[in-house]
Amino acid sequence: MPKLLLSASPEERLEQLRSLRPRERKLLLDYATSEVPIPPWPYGMPASAAPHVVLLGVSPGNGLSAADRGSGTEGRAGSRPTVGKADCGFDWRDPRRYWETSSDLCAFMVQRDAPKMAPRDALALAAHLNLGTGQNGTAGDAAIEKRILRWVSLLLHSKFPAELLICFGLWASFEKKNISNSGLQVVDLLSIGTNQTRRARLENTSSAYGKRVARMVNKWPC
Repeated sequence: MPKLLLSASPEERLEQLRSLRPRERKLLLDYATSEVPIPPWPYGMPASAAPHVVLLGVSPGNGLSAADRGSGTEGRAGSRPTVGKADCGFDWRDPRRYWETSSDLCAFMVQRDAPKMAPRDALALAAHLNLGTGQNGTAGDAAIEKRILRWVSLLLHSKFPAELLICFGLWASFEKKNISNSGLQVVDLLSIGTNQTRRARLENTSSAYGKRVARMVNKWPC
């Protein structure tokens, strides 16, 4: 992080981000996007520049915004990450309610570490990344793009100060492609319930740079 030590506490981190001066904000954004393969940022990946929670999917798939359905997404550029506010990409609505449930999940996971935080503020500390940019509705190796995979790996292990990583049933592909070669180790297993009573199995892990990371191994939405 460019001369910026961000707190692990969601409340404190959000306050830090919102109090950044314009130059500090620019430095943070430039750092987060410096090696992005599709400038300024890939389509279908709403994100905070300093997320507490990262949700990992396979591709934009069938969860396109209403205005973008029927258009191509492969290699398409989107908007840069946000600093201190929720990315409007989390507001997309699709027939399968993917973005609605994903947004609820991200907010819920941030609120696990900050129970008094409002859902919108929680989304200001969330990011949704994909391993590909095509319209693939199901997880699988064919949907994974090597350049996107390498970039996501870099973000997770070097640039994003995330405390939690949530995977949608694709950890086998994740490991097979050597994205977890920074030393992730499973240390615990637990079950949680979201505010929509969906249940998910999470595994707490720790990354090479000392952050707490979790992986969801069930199918979502369910």
